[in-house]
Amino acid sequence: MFLEECKIHFETECLYELLGVKKDCDSKELKKGYYRQSMRWHPDKSNLGEDEKETYTTKFQLLNKAYQILSDDERRKIYDETGSVDDEEMNEDVLKAWRKIFKKVTKEDIDNFMSTYQGSREQKDELIGHYNKCKGDISKIQEYAIGYDTIDDLKKALDSLIEAGEIETTKKYETSTTEKKMIAYKRKAEKEATEAENLTQSDADLMALIKGRQKEREEKSDSFLDALAAKYAPSSSKKAKRQ
Repeated sequence: MFLEECKIHFETECLYELLGVKKDCDSKELKKGYYRQSMRWHPDKSNLGEDEKETYTTKFQLLNKAYQILSDDERRKIYDETGSVDDEEMNEDVLKAWRKIFKKVTKEDIDNFMSTYQGSREQKDELIGHYNKCKGDISKIQEYAIGYDTIDDLKKALDSLIEAGEIETTKKYETSTTEKKMIAYKRKAEKEATEAENLTQSDADLMALIKGRQKEREEKSDSFLDALAAKYAPSSSKKAKRQ
């Protein structure tokens, strides 16, 4: 079921939340939201491992179908009134469908998102959000925060925010960042890295074990995304004239 897949991969069944837009958004805002989200989960990112590429492809497919539903007036009306969607199979060639809407974006453009995001105010604000959501549990925060190469880098960033008074130390943060716990996190990361290096296509059980771990959710700066959207997204005015 499509909505169930959305819940599993994005923790929401709301298609508007999926695309990061409001329910009363117009077609231009809808397309911009789709562009932002699809760039974040684009499977053409150059630094993806095989397991990560599979995850990104699945999310990219879900975003594509969500946009196809909400960009169709009839289907959007049915969804708004009933909360239901058709469960026809998703188009496997989602990249082709995506490029009918947006011009091809190079891997360099996609990879540039991270360099723009790292060290930005947005990265700090999102880390604060993850910290509050996880109540300071660094073992959970690392599942969401991106742009930090190691658990030590993540702790250093959090300590800086605490020192600056932007977040408060919680008991959970203290207990999850003891020396013993930090060593355990590092060993686990090293073990998973070794498993990933030794992974082969026949390692189905191992793939199931490590799949989804150490994901870098390369969410990018909205301002940079908007700049790319302006550069690559075709004008919606022509489409409007055709309708």
